[in-house]
Amino acid sequence: MLSDNNRKLSFLAAKAQGAQVLFATKRLISINEMDFTEAQRNEARTFGEFYIDMMENYRNTVKYYLSQDVILDWFGQTVKGEKTVSLFLKKNLSSVKHFMSVAVPVKKIGFRDTHIVNIPKEPKKIPIGLMSPPRITITRSQTKTPKKQTDPSTSSSNSKDRERDKERGQGDGLHNLPDLPLSPAKRFKPSGGDFSDIDLETVEGESDGPPKVKYVMAEGAVEFHRPSIKKLQTETKWKRPCKLSIAYSSTNCNDCTIYLIIYEGNVKCRRNLMKEFEAEEPEN
Repeated sequence: MLSDNNRKLSFLAAKAQGAQVLFATKRLISINEMDFTEAQRNEARTFGEFYIDMMENYRNTVKYYLSQDVILDWFGQTVKGEKTVSLFLKKNLSSVKHFMSVAVPVKKIGFRDTHIVNIPKEPKKIPIGLMSPPRITITRSQTKTPKKQTDPSTSSSNSKDRERDKERGQGDGLHNLPDLPLSPAKRFKPSGGDFSDIDLETVEGESDGPPKVKYVMAEGAVEFHRPSIKKLQTETKWKRPCKLSIAYSSTNCNDCTIYLIIYEGNVKCRRNLMKEFEAEEPEN
């Protein structure tokens, strides 16, 4: 009987401790917000919305915004490198939805030795039109109009007029160019010819020095969706409380590079509860 009472008291104490941790975290966020300007808070909120929208709707474009040495901490699992992180996010976040609070700027993130921000020497080019082929501008002199077959006619003057009419409607398009890849401008490479006047829509860093790293944090939960094995249920879904922290640099959402992503579980009261139970367990 005494043991049961001790367990109940321990449970209540752990619950109160968890509430205190949550209150302290929210208070710390409020204090941190006072150290930033309104423009910085708006930028953090915009970036948070951009990140979640990209992860849920445009995962194929994530690789264009990741640093070469990006690090992902997915609830304790560490993933490193642009290609590895991109594939991991594309595979594991395909059935995940974010239910996060408004992202706020913070001074620092990370709590492990692996949470390192590595800034590359050369800035990464970010394509503007990720969802469409690159826009190309080619002068008329660079296009080649094929020779046209003249229709048989009794009048040589009429045939010359028809040839001139046909040539007026051609030469402005790209029908004679090699097949152009439908990838973003960042990956676009001309496959032939002298295309020195091609205008690729890419964005580069505006400053010559190293980019300024910014940190944002949001709290909430991620919801997992999986097909259900039950006959009367199409899918199974559950939420996992977490804290999302991101280190990035940017001049705007179209020109951002992500260096560190942390998905951290924030259900700390369960671990505290287990410690309390072990401490209060009577010795035989």
